[in-house]
Amino acid sequence: MTRHNHRRRRDVRQYMTDHGVTYTEALRAIDAADDRKSTATANPFRPRPVDQGGPEMPAVVTLDNDVNPICGHYLGNLCTGCGVCTTCDGCYCAELRQEAELDAYFREVEREHAEHWQEPGEDCPTCESDRKRSKDFTECPKCGKALQGFWHFREHCPPYCRKDKPHAPGLDWSHLIGKRITIDTHWLYEGDMSQYAASWTGTVTGPWTNPGTGTETGMYELELDPTVPQPRDDITTTPFNPREFTITEH
Repeated sequence: MTRHNHRRRRDVRQYMTDHGVTYTEALRAIDAADDRKSTATANPFRPRPVDQGGPEMPAVVTLDNDVNPICGHYLGNLCTGCGVCTTCDGCYCAELRQEAELDAYFREVEREHAEHWQEPGEDCPTCESDRKRSKDFTECPKCGKALQGFWHFREHCPPYCRKDKPHAPGLDWSHLIGKRITIDTHWLYEGDMSQYAASWTGTVTGPWTNPGTGTETGMYELELDPTVPQPRDDITTTPFNPREFTITEH
């Protein structure tokens, strides 16, 4: 018995050296090999387990190599996706695939919802959730402020609860074209934060065209006055949304 134990420990240490595994893993492999020898039959191929939780990796099974040395299970139980034994370790490939599909679905919903600014989407689950939370876009679910519709809800942006912009939507700003104006964002800040407010002075040249699509937007282009200090001195023009600034005409 003592001789057998010494030999067994020696075999385990040798297995650890040859395969670079831990003592427990080597011990399991040695025990599995002993069991396989004691229960060997005329047919060396063990039946493939059914429904072990995931896809199985094809394995070259021979008389001397038909068992996973780590855990002692059939080599064909290895999962193609993650490489674990589907019998003892379980396989998470199906769960990971479902999570990936859900992530892709929510990303698509988010992309579609980002285009809903003027009115809610008919089949948009995010818009429907916002509708219920805001009592049909009449009340902010975060701060309780009264809202004037879907556009107001989106711009108010719960849970951040931004301040209202200084001008109502839908105004015609074409009368600014050709005029020299100053735009600023002081309405956004209070107290110490007022240092982050910015003022720009220049002449409105016309509607701003998106350089990527070539389409006109609700924004206008301001040609900056070089004689007036500006927040940036490396540009000569800047696009701006009149609704987002307080405007002073000169």
